[in-house]
Amino acid sequence: MKALVCLATLCACATPGAAQSVHVGLFLSHDSDSFDEYRVSAGYTGEQGFGLAAGAVRYTAPGWSANGALLAGTYKEQGRLRQTEASVGVARIDGQDHLVAGIDHLQRWEAGHALGFGFERNIVNSQGGIEDEILFNSLALVGDYVFSAPFNVGLAAGTTYFSDGNHRPFLRTRWNYSLDEQYGLNAYLKTRSYRNSDPDRPQYFSPEWLNEASLGLSSRWLAAERVVVSASLDAGMQYTNSDNQPIWGAFLGLASPRNSAIRWNIGLLATNTASLLTSQSGAYQYLSATAQLSFPL
Repeated sequence: MKALVCLATLCACATPGAAQSVHVGLFLSHDSDSFDEYRVSAGYTGEQGFGLAAGAVRYTAPGWSANGALLAGTYKEQGRLRQTEASVGVARIDGQDHLVAGIDHLQRWEAGHALGFGFERNIVNSQGGIEDEILFNSLALVGDYVFSAPFNVGLAAGTTYFSDGNHRPFLRTRWNYSLDEQYGLNAYLKTRSYRNSDPDRPQYFSPEWLNEASLGLSSRWLAAERVVVSASLDAGMQYTNSDNQPIWGAFLGLASPRNSAIRWNIGLLATNTASLLTSQSGAYQYLSATAQLSFPL
């Protein structure tokens, strides 16, 4: 199944700015592992950016299911040049409690460059990962360098430690070129590479090494002064020590304008890319849908 963080929905609904707000979220996914995930969440964010979020989750696969509950403290700062989003809490999955946490921090400069870091601790989000209680801790440095007005390069480099003893250093890049500012049209090349110190783990996809490269187009624009439309489409190749295959991904999202008092967004994602924690490659396919709503108090 696709790698999705248990706390992601809890924190993603937090709204930028200093106003108090209440937010709710819904997440659904299905993949060709026959692994399904259903998640609902609700939370509150105070004027200083601190908040509380809670949620319920259900995982199903043929002949198997697991239920979970999530409770986390959250923090969000959304400034013009600095963004910080953090959470720490407990996920009770299939009767077992797990400490989960995450932080993303990004500092921008007037020239457009950015530098930051991210940390994430969570359970491996697959049937085998839940049954065997495998956790991971991932740390990354991220950066974005603007070479010219239309051209920038983003990079994330780090490592992931799994509680089963596997160690996975990784590198991701995105080379972006702006084609049309009015419609936010961009052409991009994205790459991903990693190695596993203890490959072929049965609970999640873990080849000895993996390299990916994809070309794509993305766009983001305001339609009829009421709805922000986001879309992307890319295709490329995935190479591993045992197999090579074409990969693709598509996304469509609708959202309220940034200055709306009531904020909402919905998104649909489809891909065949083997993710961080999926249990297979080859004919893998993944579909997900998200919906979020936030309103001030």
